[in-house]
Amino acid sequence: MSARAETPELRLFDALFRLNKFVLADVRRHISALGDLDLGDFLTLRNIELGVDTPGGLARDLAINPAMVSRTLTKLVKAGLVDRRIDAGDSRRSRLELTKAGLRINAAIAARIQPALAQRLGRLNAHQIESLLDSFAILTADLGQNE
Repeated sequence: MSARAETPELRLFDALFRLNKFVLADVRRHISALGDLDLGDFLTLRNIELGVDTPGGLARDLAINPAMVSRTLTKLVKAGLVDRRIDAGDSRRSRLELTKAGLRINAAIAARIQPALAQRLGRLNAHQIESLLDSFAILTADLGQNE
C-alpha cells in the first residue's frame, strides 16, 4: 500500500512516532548535559510541576509501573530535587513538590529544549501552530469522558 493510500489514523500514528523520535532524542541530549538525569526523571519533574502531586498520580499520568515511579522519586529526593511529605489528610499517602533546586533544573532543561522545539514549530505559520496545539488538546482528551 502506498503512503498516499494509507488511512489518516495510520498516517497520524507514523507522524507522531517520527516526531516523538526526533524530539525525544534532542531532549535526552539536553537532559544528560545538565547532570545525572534521564528522560524519566525530567518527565517526573515536569509532571510534578504541572500539578501531579502523588506517586500514584505519576504512575497513572506517565503510564508506568508504580515501582519505577518509586525508584525515580527516591533518586530525585536524594538529589534534593523533590520533597516527599506525608499527606496531612491521609497518612497513608505522600504528596510531592519540587524543591527550589528541582524548579531550577526543570527550568534549565526547558530552556535548553525550547530552541529546537521552536525551530520545528517555526516551520508552521501562527495559525497552523494554534490549530496543531488545539488539535493535540482535542486528541489527548480522555476518551472515557465522551463515552
